[in-house]
Amino acid sequence: MTRWVPIDYRDFWDVPRIFFAAAGGDLFLFDCPFDEEVEDFPNDYRVHRMPPLTPDDRAGSWAELHRKAVRELGTVPVTAVTFDPTKRKFIDGAILDEVAGAAVAHRPAG
Repeated sequence: MTRWVPIDYRDFWDVPRIFFAAAGGDLFLFDCPFDEEVEDFPNDYRVHRMPPLTPDDRAGSWAELHRKAVRELGTVPVTAVTFDPTKRKFIDGAILDEVAGAAVAHRPAG
C-alpha cells in the first residue's frame, strides 16, 4: 500500500530535480542538479539530512542548500522514487523509510 508523503520542490524536468520530504521527524533534501559537462541530469539524487530550515532558507535559489546539510547520506536512483501521477505533490514514503534508516545509522551517538 502506498503511503503518500508531501514534497516541496523546485527545478522540474520530467520529475522534480530538487525536493524536500520529511520522515520520522527528519527533513531530507533530494538533489539532482543539472550536469553542465554532460549537458543532462544525473540518474541519481544526492540525499541529505537537513537541519530545521527557516522560510528565509527556502526563499530564492536552492542550488546551495545542500551546504546546510547535517550529513550527506548517499545517492538514490531517480527511478527508485515513486511520484504521484502529477509528479509534483507527493512521493511514496517507502523511499523515505530507507533513507531514514540510513540517517539513523549515521546519527552520532549521544
